[in-house]
Amino acid sequence: MSKNSKKIILVTGASRGVGKGIAEGIGSPGDVVICAARSLASGTQVHQFGFELSSSLEDTVKNINQDNIDADAYVVDLNKTDEIEGLAKYVEKKYGRLDILVHSACQIHDDLVQPKPFWEKSVNLWSIVDVGLRSNYLLSHALAPLMIKNPESLIVQISSHGASCYMHGPIYGAQKAGVDKMAFDMAHDLKEFQVCSISLWSGIVKDEKTAKVSAQHGEHYAEFLKGAASQLFAGKVIKGIFEMDNKMKLSGKTLIAAEIGAELGITNEDGSKPKSDRDTLGGPQEFNKAVIY
Repeated sequence: MSKNSKKIILVTGASRGVGKGIAEGIGSPGDVVICAARSLASGTQVHQFGFELSSSLEDTVKNINQDNIDADAYVVDLNKTDEIEGLAKYVEKKYGRLDILVHSACQIHDDLVQPKPFWEKSVNLWSIVDVGLRSNYLLSHALAPLMIKNPESLIVQISSHGASCYMHGPIYGAQKAGVDKMAFDMAHDLKEFQVCSISLWSGIVKDEKTAKVSAQHGEHYAEFLKGAASQLFAGKVIKGIFEMDNKMKLSGKTLIAAEIGAELGITNEDGSKPKSDRDTLGGPQEFNKAVIY
């Protein structure tokens, strides 16, 4: 596929947070970005970690359209297998192909960031496995037959340093480690079809939530955000990876967005470079290349 050709892109979790930023940063004029999430209407607010956050596919689509990129809002509950399958059928029927699939949806429980041992937190933190691991697998499973018809396509799992260090407790770490390994194993099956499968650690991202926390905690939190990625950064990095002539050399790898972004010359909109946090939070696992069926 020519780098100048129209791309069909699907981003889950596109109504807010990292997913919204990816959807708004990943496209080029002429592309179509299918934005999938539960919250459609402009003005929708969701409660998370004590904050009211804007969450709207309509807002995401409006922002994308301003850059002369087509955007398509698709409402889906990724807890539901039939709705995941319905999304895959919609993409195939309407567009006939898919160039980039980005799994950035996560179902986060308010207890996640509580400084407590896991047994004192709600067992419903398991929701991040339902939407963020199980849903990623089911959507990849449903769309793989379409994507293998299109060499040069790309599947991205959005992950974090939580796969490497203690972050928010064992269930968060298990989910992040799970998507990293899933990207590795999918790469093995997809290799002969020249479909690239990676996991991407997005790092600390300045989004709607961090903006509210920063306003509440002032200078203390501002220090924490030094070196953070902009909301659009991961999307720009994924676009850069897709445009690489030799991106298959990355297939199966877990990448830190700040590091691969630096290699590709990608920065935040203000020209700053996000930090990788490898020195403090660790780096991705190297998986063994042995294959057993």
